[in-house]
Amino acid sequence: MTYRDPLYDKNSPVAGESIDDLLNEKSGQQGGSGQGQQKTEQVKQKGQEVADQAKGKADEVTSKAKSKADEVGSKAQSKADEMGSMATDKADQGMDSAASGLSTAADKLRQQGEQQGGKAATAATTVADKLEGASGYLREKDTDQVLTDLEDLVRRKPVESLLAAAGIGLLLSRIFS
Repeated sequence: MTYRDPLYDKNSPVAGESIDDLLNEKSGQQGGSGQGQQKTEQVKQKGQEVADQAKGKADEVTSKAKSKADEVGSKAQSKADEMGSMATDKADQGMDSAASGLSTAADKLRQQGEQQGGKAATAATTVADKLEGASGYLREKDTDQVLTDLEDLVRRKPVESLLAAAGIGLLLSRIFS
């Protein structure tokens, strides 16, 4: 038994009638095509109206979704900016603390060097001056400037920077072990 689709096959019987018979019966005329075409046009218009309404609703939903996504994105950006600002503030506070620590260490080193006298005093004074310079640098610069300067230094002297990082890592591992 073969199946025939009544929508695509005009000769396919539906309950004993052809599609043309059904259309003509619905339009009120047997064999007339004027009202059938008019009904077809009305159906097409109605279909177009439904399609337009569906498109309008889809556009509305899309617009609302886009608006909501923009709002969520804006909130996320705001939150990220806030968190970045807080991290920068913390880093600046850490730099201020480090600058104070370097200054204190320089003062203690100078005092100990003066007590020792001779070459030890000269070396202690030189190191204390370098520590004071580093302390002043940290007080003058903000976090972004320090990072930029550090990046420039690493680009100019990559091998020395890698060796210094390894040395600092080794020193920190000994301290915290």
